[in-house]
Amino acid sequence: MNDCSHIEESLSAYLDGELTQQDRQRVELHADQCDRCTQALAELTRIREGISQLRQPEPNEIQWSRMMRLTATKTSRGVGWIAGIAGGVVLAGYAVYEFATDETTDAFFKVATAALAGGVLLLLFSVLMERLHARKSDRYKDVEL
Repeated sequence: MNDCSHIEESLSAYLDGELTQQDRQRVELHADQCDRCTQALAELTRIREGISQLRQPEPNEIQWSRMMRLTATKTSRGVGWIAGIAGGVVLAGYAVYEFATDETTDAFFKVATAALAGGVLLLLFSVLMERLHARKSDRYKDVEL
């Protein structure tokens, strides 16, 4: 038939039950008269049934723990953190340089901004040091959930 290409595009939606009643009936009527589309529908049905029978086993807790401890995982996570921090430091350094060498910005504003940034960095550093100190004495740091 001449509208096979339109019907073939609708076969997957037909099997998924996503067609309107009118489109579903159009596919069914066409498939009853067209061997090629009937075969395509049967092949899609077989593929769908085969895929539905495939099962991917879920890893148990021990396997999950083992995967998370893999050297590659730890290394990639570490490299990611280092790259992210290095990029942030470079961008922050460039922004500070541009800000400090900008002749149109008032000196008072530069000093106030430097004081604010220094205060935030000192707070961040103090929190980081406190967390590192608390981690040493944390009795539950090795507990896995």
